[in-house]
Amino acid sequence: MQTQIEAFILTGSSFDLENRQILKLYGQSNQGSFLVTIDQFQNYFFVESKNATSYRSLDGFWVEKVLCQNQADLKTKRQKFESDGLRTFEADVKAVDRFLMDKRIYAQVKIEGEAKLVNGLLTFNNPKITPGNYYPDYKILSFDIETGRDGKLLSLAYSFRSKTLNEDRTVVLGEGKNTQDVRFSLNEKGLLLFFQEAITRLDPDVITGWNVIGFDFHFINQKSKQLKVPLYIGRGTRSLDMFQNARGEWQVNLEGRVVIDGPRAMKMNFFSFESFKLNSVAKELLGEAKDIDEDESYDKWDEIERRFREDKMALARYNVKDAVLVLDIFEKIKLMDLLLTRSYISGMLMERIGGSVAAFDHFYLPDLHDAGIVAPNVDDIGWARQAKGGFVLNPKVGIHPNVLVMDFKSLYPTVIRTFLIDPLSRFQRHIDPLKTPVGLTFSRSHHILPGKITELLERRTQAKKEKNTNLSQAVKILMNSFYGVMGSSGCRFYQEDLPDGITGSGQWILKTVIEFLEAKGFAVLYGDTDSLFVQLPTYNQYSDQAKKLVAEVNTFLTQKLKDDFDVESHLEIQYDKFFKTLILTSTRNMEEGAKKRYAGLSEKEVDGKKVEEIVLTGMEYVRSDWSLLARNFQYELVRRVFYGEDIQEYIDETMKKLESHELDDQLVLSKRLSKPLSEYVKNVPPHARAAKILFETKGILQRRPHYVMTLRGAIPVELPHEDIDYDYYIDRQLAPIADSILGLFGKSFEEMRGPQLSLF
Repeated sequence: MQTQIEAFILTGSSFDLENRQILKLYGQSNQGSFLVTIDQFQNYFFVESKNATSYRSLDGFWVEKVLCQNQADLKTKRQKFESDGLRTFEADVKAVDRFLMDKRIYAQVKIEGEAKLVNGLLTFNNPKITPGNYYPDYKILSFDIETGRDGKLLSLAYSFRSKTLNEDRTVVLGEGKNTQDVRFSLNEKGLLLFFQEAITRLDPDVITGWNVIGFDFHFINQKSKQLKVPLYIGRGTRSLDMFQNARGEWQVNLEGRVVIDGPRAMKMNFFSFESFKLNSVAKELLGEAKDIDEDESYDKWDEIERRFREDKMALARYNVKDAVLVLDIFEKIKLMDLLLTRSYISGMLMERIGGSVAAFDHFYLPDLHDAGIVAPNVDDIGWARQAKGGFVLNPKVGIHPNVLVMDFKSLYPTVIRTFLIDPLSRFQRHIDPLKTPVGLTFSRSHHILPGKITELLERRTQAKKEKNTNLSQAVKILMNSFYGVMGSSGCRFYQEDLPDGITGSGQWILKTVIEFLEAKGFAVLYGDTDSLFVQLPTYNQYSDQAKKLVAEVNTFLTQKLKDDFDVESHLEIQYDKFFKTLILTSTRNMEEGAKKRYAGLSEKEVDGKKVEEIVLTGMEYVRSDWSLLARNFQYELVRRVFYGEDIQEYIDETMKKLESHELDDQLVLSKRLSKPLSEYVKNVPPHARAAKILFETKGILQRRPHYVMTLRGAIPVELPHEDIDYDYYIDRQLAPIADSILGLFGKSFEEMRGPQLSLF
């Protein structure tokens, strides 16, 4: 039947079949799940030519397009040309990416053609596909497994949510009375088949969980091979299989379904937590914990195996709670909405969100082709060096009143837009040249990226008006990635002039504004990349002072850029915050100011009332690898400085509580392992030592061990640790924090802490 649907592409794949290239696109539509199969697409690349053609490379070679029947054909032709000494271009662009780019498709589409219903999927062959604006009603399933120390699969639970159905179920190994929500299986094979049946019946678009790829999927994949039970849980005909990428990370490909690992997705979208354990995140976001609270009971496995032996229904409740918590967290932070939004903004399908280099290709290559230019292969790029960073002004150490913080709105994107910096304008720099503040030249009339940024900025402005925070965040992430991409060795457009032109111009702008402010008599206390800390003359009417000064800076910059470079300024500095008091400390054991580190007492008006907040940036208080003792100590010291309260009294009180063991619960330290545990051989740091001890004594491998410093060294919290090394916490945790503050008053922790403690 002839069908037209509004749709959202979630996954895409390609493979060779006989002499054709086959593309498969899966997703959700206004008429349900769909599959598009395309077998009439020819991928292509370019090769240098001795004759004039319609295309040139970014270094001036004439090139011609080479069409390929399939991927094997592309590989063969590429090898032949290169063996003949001819350069190829864009031969590494994947078929699905090429198809979507050439059609200017950004996940949202209209599909029109003959369709039939096959295995619950509305199935099209070679339909007409055009850009659309559909937002999907996706189906998501979170699952979790519990295993025994002997490697048995004890239970498996899932939580499923869609527009029309919510369902939570568990299957447990062993005998028991089946209920609607809990099933029992006499063998592990039954648990695997239960999972397969649920996936087939519920047909989720997205499968997720907590560390679901590296642990849950990896375990059931190994178990399915061990039991010789292939699992068919994708939408295609292949059974579950996994592979490791170049970084050694496990990957799973379920044809037609997106797999999202909870912690990885949250980190990729800039969510920050002291610990990314499910229990910790659930407590912070939802105010509830797992059924076995790992923060209270460190021997989780003992309790799981006890429940398996004595109370299998309790094990089922624990298991399914983990699956439910993941979806509750996703809903709380609207993570799926953010991921879907990033997909249709960047053009990256869900499984590849975060691929900023690929997103740049998607944005840039089609327009570059329209200009008659092609890009090189990534492997042919000669990477020179890391791009220069932003300008950082040495902080003026001290305690400062009345400090205005102003920052540039999207500095690097607006620098690109102002000075017209992009690969095409660099290539065409001889046409209508524009010289940047650092002497690099770009074309005023031939460019692509500045126009793209203009479009994105307009979308972000509209998103803010509509209070669409996820759209605003998605646009911001994409725009801010452009500078990093063009300075990356993995980018086909890398040329050191591009990142240097951006950061160099940004440095010049910041220095120029500092000179302007100082000429007007203002003290600039600190500056970092896109922000400036400026001391206002008085506290009175600081908001009016700030707004006036911001307007003066913008007017000055507009005129300065017009006079010196004959460009229209798209830069905008804005009023960020006001600190009643700002503390800038020195670098430890040095006199110069510590960069990217400060504490401030901010003030702002909320509903006509002045509200104060203590802000600590770059300090130990916001670092999870310091003890709670140290972080609380720092916060209270800073608070007392801001409000003029007694510091000596607080230090004395802290030392007394430490001596009476009242603060022992605040001594836990935690740090993530940066490499496999087996690679820590010489100079083993404390956290790795604790992880080794835990693994050797209890068989538990933790990537982020929690430990306490004892007279025996670092000991994991799961083991007895009564012999705490209090001197370590005093000398290595409290003293450095205290000295950074007390030094501003000409004092030290050593002279204020009083007599030595008698803790032993």
